[in-house]
Amino acid sequence: MPNYKPNTLPMSAFKLKIIDRLFVVQLSKMMLGVMTVLSVILLSQRLVRLFSKVSAGELSTDAVLSLISFNMMLLVIKVLPVALLLSILMVLGRMYRDHEMTALFSAGVGLAEIYRAIFIFVGPLFAVALYLSLVVSPTLMQEIERVKEGDQASLDIRGITDGRFNEYSRGDLVFYVENITDDKMSNVFIQNRQHGKLGITSSKSGEIKVDPKTGDRFIVLKDGNRYEGVPGQADYKITKFKEYGVVVAEKTNVTVEFGTKEKSTSDLMDMDSPRATSELQKRFSLPLAILTFALLAVPISRVSPRAGMYGNLLTALLIYIIFENFMSLSHSWLVKGVIPAWIGVWWVHLFMMGLAAVMAIKMLGFSYVKETMLAKK
Repeated sequence: MPNYKPNTLPMSAFKLKIIDRLFVVQLSKMMLGVMTVLSVILLSQRLVRLFSKVSAGELSTDAVLSLISFNMMLLVIKVLPVALLLSILMVLGRMYRDHEMTALFSAGVGLAEIYRAIFIFVGPLFAVALYLSLVVSPTLMQEIERVKEGDQASLDIRGITDGRFNEYSRGDLVFYVENITDDKMSNVFIQNRQHGKLGITSSKSGEIKVDPKTGDRFIVLKDGNRYEGVPGQADYKITKFKEYGVVVAEKTNVTVEFGTKEKSTSDLMDMDSPRATSELQKRFSLPLAILTFALLAVPISRVSPRAGMYGNLLTALLIYIIFENFMSLSHSWLVKGVIPAWIGVWWVHLFMMGLAAVMAIKMLGFSYVKETMLAKK
């Protein structure tokens, strides 16, 4: 009786090749480091803007902490394409410098095997970036808007600088204090609008208190006067008081209206406007840029061992700047209706992919490509 062998694939068919594992491991380590550095640099710039708003009293410390976490996640998503480009350049550049690429080419490894190994890493990254760009990114933008609106609705007296006028609640509250120590104030001036009437209050001292039941914040003034009326009319009401409380942060339910950037991808697909089309294409462009830069990085990374691993970083930087400028220009044209939606930003990706093909052919040699094509015919 003949031995029966089940029709199954050998286990080796499911294993990565040595060169595949080499590139996946090296790219994973390099990309983690590059993303960390880029994210920290970009986040530091946003931190400066956020803390300047805190010092001006436009944001609270609690809101800043939430905004930092959301912005950090957005930056990680944003830097994925350029981090991949730099990672491939640095990994392949090091291999050229250490003559590892020369050894691989001598062993029969060609450009197709290099691309195959890189796209084993890029494929899952593309799927993750697609989900992050279409689903996670608009959700984070919505949370940022909710934090900002909620912070404005519960605005308390913060960032007060004694000796100058401080404006809050979009001008409905103007606050001046001559001297402040912790929550104790002296020579306080408040202009606020309540029920359509403008009120001006002045007192010798005041302090900030919180209602334990409602959570509302008050400035409790002592020994002062309040002038209330309608601007332009002479029937002002003047009141002297021993103690007077002014609400500066009332707990309210905040309704947030999202703009085009914050709307979900499904909502953008249902909208028929140039701005919605531009935003939708921008979200699809991020994962597409990962594929585009993966194609470009391989021929750009080819350098002479004497040139060092950073020999072509300037070329990559120039190509990235051109790519970003073309993308910005295309989005502007889309919003203004200069170009149709089917052209949109796609021409930029096609142009860069064409450039990658030309550079790859130049890398292989035009005669080699011509002989290969004639041999196939």
